[in-house]
Amino acid sequence: MMEEMIWRGLGVSGGRSAGKTWYLEEYEAEVQEENPKNSSVDEEIERLQQAIILTEQNLTQLEAKVKAERGEALAQIFGAHKLLLSDPAFIGEALLRLQKGHLSAEQALQEVAGEAIRMLRSLDDPYFQERAVDVQDVLVQLLQNLRGSQGNSSDLFPETGNYVILADELTPAQTIALPKERVLGFVVRKGGKTSHAAILARTYGIPALVGVAEGWEELKNQSWVEIDGEAGWVRQTPEGHTLSANMEGMEEETSLASGLLGELILAANVGSPDDLAFVKKFKAQGVGLYRTEFLFMGDTLPTEEEQVQAYQQVISSCAPDLTVIRTLDIGGDKRAPALQLPQEKNPFLGVRALRLTLRRPELFRQQLRAIWRAAAAGPTAIMFPMIATLEELFQAKEILNLSREEVVQAGYPVGELEVGMMIEIPSAAWMANKFASEVDFFSIGTNDLTQYMLAVDRENNELAELYQPYHPAVLGMIARVSQAGLQAGVWTGVCGEAGGDALLAPFFAAVGIKELSMAPGSLPKVRHALASLDLKLDEKISLVDSVLACATASEVKEVLGKVTPIA
Repeated sequence: MMEEMIWRGLGVSGGRSAGKTWYLEEYEAEVQEENPKNSSVDEEIERLQQAIILTEQNLTQLEAKVKAERGEALAQIFGAHKLLLSDPAFIGEALLRLQKGHLSAEQALQEVAGEAIRMLRSLDDPYFQERAVDVQDVLVQLLQNLRGSQGNSSDLFPETGNYVILADELTPAQTIALPKERVLGFVVRKGGKTSHAAILARTYGIPALVGVAEGWEELKNQSWVEIDGEAGWVRQTPEGHTLSANMEGMEEETSLASGLLGELILAANVGSPDDLAFVKKFKAQGVGLYRTEFLFMGDTLPTEEEQVQAYQQVISSCAPDLTVIRTLDIGGDKRAPALQLPQEKNPFLGVRALRLTLRRPELFRQQLRAIWRAAAAGPTAIMFPMIATLEELFQAKEILNLSREEVVQAGYPVGELEVGMMIEIPSAAWMANKFASEVDFFSIGTNDLTQYMLAVDRENNELAELYQPYHPAVLGMIARVSQAGLQAGVWTGVCGEAGGDALLAPFFAAVGIKELSMAPGSLPKVRHALASLDLKLDEKISLVDSVLACATASEVKEVLGKVTPIA
């Protein structure tokens, strides 16, 4: 019998999978000869400046796509890449070297980027070591644009079949370009837990391990492997052996009545119909947040028919489970060229979400008509974001009713809609008992609620330690909203990042939350945590009282850690 071969690395995204491998070749960024074309200094500077413009456009598109589909936190990766394009130590230095003559734009970039990459990798701090990948990613895109090539090695991914990806290094742009629904796992030679590849793998729920340096040359020649993204190993496996990336060890066939699991619906957050594969893969019970912004991020606005198609695709796929569609949540913080949004000093407190659509009634009515029409395909709910006052809710409901009449008059079938609102502004949370008589459900957007409760910009890394979803004031407000809903016979869900936090899941169940909606990859761990607990009424009351008696977020985590089994 052949001795089993096993390689070890750092597990960064849980789950087990097995299958055929595909090695992602690195983009060849070979050093150019000194200006072989003998072009002038001005011509090389012009070439570089044009490449910068094209690269910035590409990064802006990536940033908008990821922000619409996966939220602001991940989109910051590409925002940071754009900043490199104006960094005097990078582009500025390359331009200075071009001005001295004899170099091509390619060589100037490679010299400067190479020095930056070597410097970052020489530092002891893993965070800065991993930022070398950011420089490499931007360099590759600049070189591609200089050479007139928009593609990269990920474009060569096989047209059919599922694969475990092997890569020396995995950049954010490469990861986004890969068809994630056909990726069984990632095995990367370089990188750490905070690398962008690791963050993206966790976001998409794909098993991954990084830092597999020892025996790499032998590993990358393996045709079939099995990996464990939790334990951090990869091993040789017989040809034909496949295992889906299903978080084995947590995704055993668990009865929906197990523990607290039967008390909650576990739904998925999706950003477009492309995410439907993940909804199915991770066994979501419908969609608790369908972000519609992806349709509005381009250079032209979507037609009503295009919207109907996009909404119907998700609704029909999820039926008989419910699909909750959020109306357009966009503002000065998101790039949407076709909407021609003015830049605001403080976009998170400005004209965004419902505030924007109420000011553009035709845009709003068109989306509402599309949702009414699409709702005929299956169970559908609509929710309005960024509501601060009852008057806003009244206005939105009035326009919703007018839009239904327009659909009926046009002769289209009309579906039924549950009508809800997001609770993400403290005033709405505080007055939840007043809002409850006007809606069928609440959906708590914990990202913004935390931001507004604690007065912390959630995109400001300098204040990251103050952005605390575990803060007792935030959790107390969530409990208040849920209680108001229960008293009025209105169900309450959580659709922010906290909805996918396995440590918080039992607390949410204890305060009466009925639905948790999350990134599909978070479903197995939350399902496991809930199925492993069976709290009686007095234990739920005790848990809630203990959490709300805490004075700090760290105390809350300590309390929750004693009751919540996290694998």
